[in-house]
Amino acid sequence: MTEPPDDNLDHYALGFYAPGKHIARESCPYAEGTEAQARWLAGYDAAVRGEALEDRAEGSA
Repeated sequence: MTEPPDDNLDHYALGFYAPGKHIARESCPYAEGTEAQARWLAGYDAAVRGEALEDRAEGSA
């Protein structure tokens, strides 16, 4: 199994709030190549760009 089961976490939001908690991008808690990692990094990068959490693209929740 390469993908973990759906754990109902909002990986994007977790990544989005990581910079504010002084968590480095390289500290992503998800395995490389997983959907969870991609969503966490997308949230992290959006926060660094100064976007609002509500600005995320439709369908990414």
